[in-house]
Amino acid sequence: MTSETIARLTGANLVGHAERSAGTPFAGPNPRTGEAGRLAVAEATTDEVAEAAREAARAAPTLAALPLDRRAQLLQTVADALDADGEAIKAIADEETALGEARLTTELARTSNQLRLFAEVVADGRFLEATIDPPDPDRIPPRPDLRRQLLPLGPVAVFGASNFPLAFSVAGGDTASALAAGCPVVVKAHPSHPATSERTARAMRQALADAGAPAGTLGLLQGEGVEVGAALVQAPEIAAVGFTGSHAGGRALHDLAAARPTPIPVYAEMGSVNPLFVTQGALAARGDDIADGFLQSMTMGTGQFCTKPGVVVLPDSAEAQSLATRLAEAAATHQGGPLLNERIATSLRRQLDVTRTLDGVEVLADGIVETGDGYAARPTVLRVTAQRFLAEPQLAAEHFGPVAVLVVGDEEERLAVARSLEGQLTAAVHAEADEHDGLDELMAILTDRVGRIVFDGYPTGVAVTHAMHHGGPYPATTSPLHTSVGSTAIRRFLRPVAYQSAPRELLPPALRDDNPLGIPRQVDGAWTSAPL
Repeated sequence: MTSETIARLTGANLVGHAERSAGTPFAGPNPRTGEAGRLAVAEATTDEVAEAAREAARAAPTLAALPLDRRAQLLQTVADALDADGEAIKAIADEETALGEARLTTELARTSNQLRLFAEVVADGRFLEATIDPPDPDRIPPRPDLRRQLLPLGPVAVFGASNFPLAFSVAGGDTASALAAGCPVVVKAHPSHPATSERTARAMRQALADAGAPAGTLGLLQGEGVEVGAALVQAPEIAAVGFTGSHAGGRALHDLAAARPTPIPVYAEMGSVNPLFVTQGALAARGDDIADGFLQSMTMGTGQFCTKPGVVVLPDSAEAQSLATRLAEAAATHQGGPLLNERIATSLRRQLDVTRTLDGVEVLADGIVETGDGYAARPTVLRVTAQRFLAEPQLAAEHFGPVAVLVVGDEEERLAVARSLEGQLTAAVHAEADEHDGLDELMAILTDRVGRIVFDGYPTGVAVTHAMHHGGPYPATTSPLHTSVGSTAIRRFLRPVAYQSAPRELLPPALRDDNPLGIPRQVDGAWTSAPL
């Protein structure tokens, strides 16, 4: 990152049309050196948080009233602006996260493309779920004229994630889906990448202004501690929260939001161990490939993905021993990679100090976690019996980093391991075709506990599509009904309103007889774009 790039940033909080910097300055980390970053940013004050929430509330009616084609164009304009400023954004992000140009190039493309996906969703109009049940006086009882659609919920607070400085941060999926729903957004930037957050927000805010969005459509607040986020969630103007991060952080925000005079939903994605189950047939047919693929998935992003597979459940067999040996040997020579900040590195080291010494834990590959001049980790591979896994809750806890626990047992023990799992984002199953008939019980257990089941693959890499579900039962998320990735993520920030026997001239355009928007609507149970 050049000095010129830094000079264009001010470290201020971006509120409405204004910049505010009355608070105490702090700097993000440089993971490669362990030193503080070059940009000092101002901790948002309580007054600045309140002002950002008020500006979002002022913008909300205007943003919600924008025609769908204007809202879609707004999203497209933001996506184009991010791509245009991409080189500078990636350079800053690399200095603050050490994720590297290749990873950040992919992440930036994902970030802008998910904005374009939501532009398509908005233009189509089906997301409004416009539904019309014409009156039927001959029914018993008679049916009145009923018309229903989804409307924007209001200003949304979005919390940036440490491990995805682009795709789950200022311009990430929560922000994209909220703007698509017609909701202004106030982002609480993650302290691990404040300069990246500012550069991204500036590009977005200029694009939003160019597209005619009102001031307050996107605000940015910086904060090193928990105070700024807590104040934002408690601001009365905020109507919903999007969060990706730790279980402790997500649960704290959820509880704060529930304790408000007017409670609001918190859509928190809080990670999981994402277990992988391997059958005997799969081990015999392709055990080496599974070991190699697992190591690649487990070490991707230095194990700092919410979808990192952290537990592998195996039969007690010679083929399972062979997989463990291959995995351990590859892990021992793996160069490892950077961790995002000191907190993550210190937490992982302390957690491993406990886990490695538990009774019955065999250390197959003893990775090193660096917390001095820079933060990094090499892979750690542990092995236990299913009985010990079931007896030690610590083994089922997420290790945020390149750590894997191999669990070995007979068929009943492996099913018991599956039953013991808390809610997960994903689970993966590797099996041969002739074994599928014997997987019914495992499938039933996993279906009850996870949001996405992956077959003969690995959970890292979450496609941004219409069918994707990135969520799961608690404690993976606070709301298993919704996804944070894919087009249906927009549903989190919309609420239904029904109009009964309303005068035609008072109906919103999506529900009028002539269908001026030309969108698909469900009329008397059947989808059609035709006017009534």
